[in-house]
Amino acid sequence: MNIVKNIFRFLWLVWGAFVFMTLMTLLTPLFIIFIALLGKKIRYHLLSFNFKIVGPILCFLMGIRFKTIGREKVPTSGAQVLISNHQSMVDIIINAANSPQAGFFLAKKSLTKFPVFGMMVKSLGILVDRTNDESRKKSYMYMVNTIKEGHPIFIYPEGTRNRTKEPLKEFYAGAFKLAIETRVPIVAQTLIGAQKIYNPNTPFLMQPGKVTIYFDIIETDKYGASDTDKLKADVKEMMKQRILQHQAS
Repeated sequence: MNIVKNIFRFLWLVWGAFVFMTLMTLLTPLFIIFIALLGKKIRYHLLSFNFKIVGPILCFLMGIRFKTIGREKVPTSGAQVLISNHQSMVDIIINAANSPQAGFFLAKKSLTKFPVFGMMVKSLGILVDRTNDESRKKSYMYMVNTIKEGHPIFIYPEGTRNRTKEPLKEFYAGAFKLAIETRVPIVAQTLIGAQKIYNPNTPFLMQPGKVTIYFDIIETDKYGASDTDKLKADVKEMMKQRILQHQAS
């Protein structure tokens, strides 16, 4: 029985990879042409298209269903620091399909090595090499300026997918420092169930399934410049409790 199930999950991964790469192959050249002709100001409109149209289409075709809790509380405009826990390779399309508004993703520079998708990331993402101090400073200032322009930023504070048995990995401080410095709220999306769809520990197996997403708004007004670690700890604990309470229910 497990063999049959794993064959299905492998074939589902092939299907998911096919629909993802087909859409990326069709859209990426068009996006690059639009940016070349119309300038970088068109980038946010293209990003919004990915969030509102491409993300939901991909999730539908991959059999990913959702239950959202608290999404109606989140403003649909204005600068925010959007964050999420990171459970699987499909998180980016899950987050995009469910975010009330689009946010420029902070992405690892290594993602640009992926065929086609890497070009999309390079065109619409904010790249960072975490091993390079200059790269981190440059990407941080780019995010500050993006928020000042009124656009949200999307960051995975864990930095990479959680392959452990713990609810969350350790958080990097960047997202929380950014929110305090720019005085914008943090909007946390806590994903539960994405690992069952595409577990990073079984990279050749995927299956359809349901993801529960909790939305929480954390205002940063009460946090000062020296409170980055406190804000980070408060948000992590809140997201951790969401996961534990859901698992217990």
